[in-house]
Amino acid sequence: MPSTSTLRAERGPDSGTGSGFKERRNLRTRARLELLSRSGGPVRYWPFALVLGLVIAAVVGWRMMQPTPVPPPVVAYSEFARALAGGRIKGILVDQGGSRLVAELRTPEVVHGKVAAAVATSVPSRGVSVEVLERWSSTGARVRVSENTGHSTEQILQLLSFLVLVGGVGYLVARQRGGSTKGRFLPTPPSRQLTLADVGGAQEARADLQDVIAYLRDPARFQAMGAKCPKGLLLVGPPGTGKTLLARAVAGEAGVAVIQAAGSDFNEMYVGVGSKRVRQLAEQARKAAPCIVFIDEFDSLGGRRGRPNRSGEEEVTLNQLLVEMDGMAGSEGIVWMAATNREDMLDPAVRRPGRFDRIVEVGLPTAQDRLDILKIHAKSAPLAPDVDLERLAQLTVGHSGAELANLLNEAAIGAVQDDSPVIAMRHIEQARDKILLGRVRAGVVISDKERRLVALHEAGHAVVGLITCPEDKLHKVTIEARGRTLGAAHFAPDVDRHLHTRHYLLGVIAKALGGRAAELVFLGPENVTSGAGSDLVQATSVARRMVADFGMSDEVGLVSADPSAHGGAAPGSQLQSQIDGAVRALIRQEADRSEALIREHRAAVEAVADALLVHDVLSADQVIEIAAAHGVHVEQALSTV
Repeated sequence: MPSTSTLRAERGPDSGTGSGFKERRNLRTRARLELLSRSGGPVRYWPFALVLGLVIAAVVGWRMMQPTPVPPPVVAYSEFARALAGGRIKGILVDQGGSRLVAELRTPEVVHGKVAAAVATSVPSRGVSVEVLERWSSTGARVRVSENTGHSTEQILQLLSFLVLVGGVGYLVARQRGGSTKGRFLPTPPSRQLTLADVGGAQEARADLQDVIAYLRDPARFQAMGAKCPKGLLLVGPPGTGKTLLARAVAGEAGVAVIQAAGSDFNEMYVGVGSKRVRQLAEQARKAAPCIVFIDEFDSLGGRRGRPNRSGEEEVTLNQLLVEMDGMAGSEGIVWMAATNREDMLDPAVRRPGRFDRIVEVGLPTAQDRLDILKIHAKSAPLAPDVDLERLAQLTVGHSGAELANLLNEAAIGAVQDDSPVIAMRHIEQARDKILLGRVRAGVVISDKERRLVALHEAGHAVVGLITCPEDKLHKVTIEARGRTLGAAHFAPDVDRHLHTRHYLLGVIAKALGGRAAELVFLGPENVTSGAGSDLVQATSVARRMVADFGMSDEVGLVSADPSAHGGAAPGSQLQSQIDGAVRALIRQEADRSEALIREHRAAVEAVADALLVHDVLSADQVIEIAAAHGVHVEQALSTV
């Protein structure tokens, strides 16, 4: 941490002006955050645990060091009475409020097989009166009444242990109900943040965030024009697209602290805990201003009020957040950011201007974005000359930034296991197959009959896909047992597509049903297998979206089944029945089309299956050459994938 003299030197000559005051405030804020980060962060509770442990150890040790007296043997009251009448008792102690008598014998006697100098017996509570005591005294015995109130050492220890247990449970409950604010929602200093150079892709989102960065850097320039910084920014996009990284990068670029939280941090079973933690978060933000408050998985906190299975405590917590964002005193310089992949679950009050007034879409990366992301992750990875990142970016259509990072990481792990000094393209191919198809199950034993059946099934997918869906490039066909499958025909588009034609979607359905059609043609209707289960799921899903969402069915027409088109309610039973009938007819149509193509190109399917039985794995070029040699018109160009 810089000394006081250093801070004074950094202020400069115009420390009395408005800009100098802001500069001093920023320096003090950064110094305070650096000191907080070096001081160990959250409050440590080990001293309290140590003291509590020492107390318990002392009590247990004291109890173990105390000599344990041997209790006198217990006899019946009749034996006690006979000994008293015979003059064998020297003294009597009335103990435990008159319910226990301890008799000291004049001479030790054998009782229950052991020599004892005293015996004990029990009498009814309050059964010893003054007359009885006088009668016992007349026999010559010395009678004493114990002044013990009935609380023995054992009872005291039990009470102490109970109090310690109750105190521990109370302490844990207090921590669960909110605890101290010192260890929660601590700001991360700017020195530990990322920059936009560490985040690849998301060009549009980065452009939307530049205004916030510029405002936090120089708010006076915006205030001179009467402009205000957006109070809240909502980052919306699929999982793994870098929403959290963007929030950290904005803080790093602006040079301010960031307070990170998650939507689940505010959901507790105790009443009032969620709203209390929102107030704690706002208090920490005011202390660290200028700063960014980032809430991840925001849908668990800002979900729609009034929906089923939402508790009143969750709504109170959301109300507190809305109040803090609306009228929080001293909120200048605080920017609220949140990330979610479930925008449809958010309450409308969250997205109104003045709260989260800017929606930033963080979509899946484009080809150029994927290339930038791969370059960032490849900086720390030694790549072989045969690795073409541009080609890899084209082959990973639909991959998020997290998936691309995982792909290179799996390739690096494969290179380490292969004792290779660099990551070669074969390692990336192996990693890609492992992620998409699963690890090869070497221990699975498949009979020759099943192996041929799998080969015919995958060959049917490959041939039908080459004909009906040339937009999706064939990657490879394999009959190796991977993951949950015994084989796969992997198709991958090499360009980003944002709109899909009806012709393309019908081709996807036909391609999915090509394996079942091959089984039907080569084995007969009685020998079709369960291998087409996942294919039917894919075909049904695409067909239902065509009918219910895209209006691509003449039977149903241009009607949407989305609940938002029906006032939030599910579509009526008549429309649902029409949709089911149209989906069934569409799948039946494409199934007949796939079967006709298999019968027409039976020789090509059988040739691909025979090649699979020999090589286990066929590349796209090999399949295309075999299919073209047997009369299949292939629209895909031969290319090394």
